[in-house]
Amino acid sequence: MKLKLSDVKNRIGESITLNLNAKVAKIKKEGKPLIHLGGGEPQFPAPQSCVDAIIAKANTRNLKYTAVGGTPEIKNAIVKYTKKNYGKEIKPSNVVVSAGAKQSLFNFLIATVDKGDEVIFPAPYWVSYPDMVQLAGGKPVIVKPKEGTFQPDIEAIKNATTEKTTAIIINSPNNPSGTVIDESFIKAVVEFCEEKGIYLVMDDIYNKLVFEGKEAPSAFKFAKDCDNIVIVNGVSKIYGLTGVRIGWAIGNEEICKLMTKIQAQSTSCPSDLSQSAAQGVLEGSQDCIEELRTTLEANKKVALEELAKIPHLKINEPGGTFYSLIDFSYYNKSSIDLAEFLLEKALVAVVPGVAFGMEGHLRISYCASKENVIEGISRIKKALEELK
Repeated sequence: MKLKLSDVKNRIGESITLNLNAKVAKIKKEGKPLIHLGGGEPQFPAPQSCVDAIIAKANTRNLKYTAVGGTPEIKNAIVKYTKKNYGKEIKPSNVVVSAGAKQSLFNFLIATVDKGDEVIFPAPYWVSYPDMVQLAGGKPVIVKPKEGTFQPDIEAIKNATTEKTTAIIINSPNNPSGTVIDESFIKAVVEFCEEKGIYLVMDDIYNKLVFEGKEAPSAFKFAKDCDNIVIVNGVSKIYGLTGVRIGWAIGNEEICKLMTKIQAQSTSCPSDLSQSAAQGVLEGSQDCIEELRTTLEANKKVALEELAKIPHLKINEPGGTFYSLIDFSYYNKSSIDLAEFLLEKALVAVVPGVAFGMEGHLRISYCASKENVIEGISRIKKALEELK
């Protein structure tokens, strides 16, 4: 008996990263000395402020439903965080708290995209953007970066815009490349979106992980009224709290009300305990961010030094995050085939660039230990010598 499945099966593809994780898990289970340079989470312990908040909340033995869009306490913490880190005054009604930044993005797309609407984002892009847009009924429009860089091209963005364009999504610092997008582009895209009446979504999940004393430019700096700007952020990356699953969106009151209604019909509210954990870390000492940032910057330096020892690679230096996107096109293999070759031959896990719209590239993460970064890249070099 064949049972019906929805058309969703034709609109979204298999997850390359989940397939990779399954193979990694199998190799680890076999006890082989695998090195994971494909990871998307810092290996730091949870900040003490987070742990203390979890314990305090658990000891109340009062773990219940909360308001759909977040408790008043965490919303106020986000209001203060936004003022301190963006210089922007907002109200709790401008905040929707969700089960991770991914849900915040999905809520936004469901709230703004009708069938056939278009959402633009530059490559390289986070793996979930295309499928999330298609799940919302929209059409992803991918714009290639400037030649030889990962910087988006404002003229290419403008040329890709049509009367069906609903939103533009910008992720800076960028996953997978680590690129911090130029302030001139941010200014231009803010002005263009205001002129056209298009939503500008700033995926700021890595916004504090920037190197060399620099900062990721804020869209708020260039906006006139900010009504069309939506900021997505969370505690997963800058605090290393991927397991807490708390993210948020900041937007105008109308979009926040609709996103809250949508969330009410999906996950209801975020976890009461997780909201307390996130509130604790937002209101606690922020020294943990600088400690993580400093460690990642040192790891990046080591990773680039080791990668430079491999012939024929094209390297764009990351300005932030814990990722680098390296051009391996010289080796004349698809990025999936090359990633599988390195996994089997070198026991090193990396992520194929095709998942991010950049075939011929591999994403190499340096949030592992320094020793594993050095050993992993050394294994890659040796395996490529055999391949040649």
